[in-house]
This record gives sequence, C-alpha cells and structure tokens, in this order.
Amino acid sequence: MPRGILLTFIAAVACSSEAGKSAQPAPSSVVQPYVTIQETLAADRLDKLSELSAQVVVAAEPLQAEAGIPEVVAGAGRVAAQDIDTARAGFEKMSMGLISYLKTHSDQRTGYEVVFCPMAFNNKGAYWVQKTGEIINPYHGMMMLHCGDKVAWDKAPG
Repeated sequence: MPRGILLTFIAAVACSSEAGKSAQPAPSSVVQPYVTIQETLAADRLDKLSELSAQVVVAAEPLQAEAGIPEVVAGAGRVAAQDIDTARAGFEKMSMGLISYLKTHSDQRTGYEVVFCPMAFNNKGAYWVQKTGEIINPYHGMMMLHCGDKVAWDKAPG
C-alpha cells in the first residue's frame, strides 16, 4: 500500500473515534503502541488496534529514514484489520522492522526483549519484541500464550 494512502487510511480511522473523547497524546516512541498491540493480540483481541496502529504511524513519521521504520509503518496498516489472522501477519512485518530499528538504537531497548516462536505461521516461525519478563505470544494468543524462546539482541534478525 503506498505510504500516502496508508497515512490517509490511518488518519481516517483515528479521526473516526467518538466525539467528545479527549485526544490521546502522541507516543514518545514506536515501541509503546507496538507493545500494546503485541499484548492485545496475545489476548486474542482486536479492540483498539486501529487506534494503536495510527499511533505507531504518527510516532514513526519523523523516523522514516531509519532502518526498519518503513516496514513498521507498512505492517501497521495491516494490523488495523478486522480479522486476527491479518492483524497477526501485519504484526509480523512490524516486528521485523522494529527489531531492525532497535538493533541500531540500543538506548531504546531497555526493558524490552526479542522472542521467537518456531510454531508461528505453520511452523515458519516469527519474532516479536515484548516487555522483559514472561513470554506473551501474539501469534498464537491464549492457545499457546507462553510459546517462544528469548533471543539475544545480537542474535536477532535485522
């Protein structure tokens, strides 16, 4: 999806929230809304994915020249889908981009780790970034919530 169309889509979704709600402050990094998306998918939910995807796009805008950010933005458009399989596929693209970005910005990795689930996407496997701690799998959700292996940042792809 071309970037201009994606930004228009995300902006339209973000503006379609109920009148009278106060505007959410823009996230200070792409990591914050990304992790909320990861936790939402792990709970097998879709609620607020459109808004969270819009937050990712807004936070990524000034970072467009950075490694991995175009993939993060492209994946954000798919995460806003109304079915969980499409959202998870978009999240995988976001994850690979975010890992690339964070590998070059070690100052933003504090409190986060990379995890790999070898069974995701019919045993193709997939990576993600999450808060440090217990594994919370966004690809299998509640069915296999703790499936995955932690990966050192220097061993992660990207």
